[in-house]
Amino acid sequence: MAKGNDGNYLQHSIELAAANHLPAANSSALHVALAHGMAPFEPFERKLDDEKTRGPSRCHVKAALGLAAAPQQRDEPLVVTAYRMANASDEHYPNSAELLRTLRIGERSRELYGGISETCPKKYKKLAAAWAGSFLRTARASWRQEVRAGGVLACPENLYIPWLFTMDPMTYREDGNSDDDNLHKHDITLLSEALAPYVDSGQPGMVALFAYNVWPEGRRHQFWGFVDELARQRGADWCRHWLAHQGGSRNLAALLYSAIDVPEGFLQDAVEEIEDVALVTDIQEGEREHLLGRLFPIFGVQ
Repeated sequence: MAKGNDGNYLQHSIELAAANHLPAANSSALHVALAHGMAPFEPFERKLDDEKTRGPSRCHVKAALGLAAAPQQRDEPLVVTAYRMANASDEHYPNSAELLRTLRIGERSRELYGGISETCPKKYKKLAAAWAGSFLRTARASWRQEVRAGGVLACPENLYIPWLFTMDPMTYREDGNSDDDNLHKHDITLLSEALAPYVDSGQPGMVALFAYNVWPEGRRHQFWGFVDELARQRGADWCRHWLAHQGGSRNLAALLYSAIDVPEGFLQDAVEEIEDVALVTDIQEGEREHLLGRLFPIFGVQ
């Protein structure tokens, strides 16, 4: 179920920015490999106005959804436009595929090819129905199975369009080798082998990796080390960003890229353009009195 925090916002902002940055001069098509499908739409675990969700873990997505409920503004964040087009809310929150479906090249939708994997039977049923008749294949299986030859996440032969490979495991672990919803250090060989034909295709491409609720600091360094080794094995460049979660933990994002340049600050710009809006939203819904209480004495107001 969608948690409704900055894990969702962090992931979707970066995926949209990455897909939008990949060139489409010769084609309006994009090959995607989405390793953790989710249902097309799910309710948040807790509503945005639930007091238990206050804090940095929900201010970004709340601000973005608030803007999406209003008329479109000039130069608004891409994720806001995507939320609006997907009719997103805390009761109807889209997965990555639905948001990527909203991308446009001029007046045309950007056609999605590739695949999505999902293990939950109920979610998969909805996922398969949402993409029936499209060029995007679905599989009720683990990503570890589907990245192998013939799987829906595997690179097709003679790939001729830009590509985006993205995974959002629950978190990263150094130990274990279970076929679960976490990313393990043990997975690096399988993942590196799966990415090799994508990189070797010579097409512009990106790999987005996320790890949520990562604490303590040592485990964050372990995740960055995993990404650095993966990039080294595939001869790719990479950048990183993070957002505070709760209680000192962080949600981490890494972007590997091949056959394409990524400007400095790309991830930060993708994620933090909503920062000022999020701050204003937070003030408006309950922290205004606290702020005014601090400012009024400065101006001699009691």
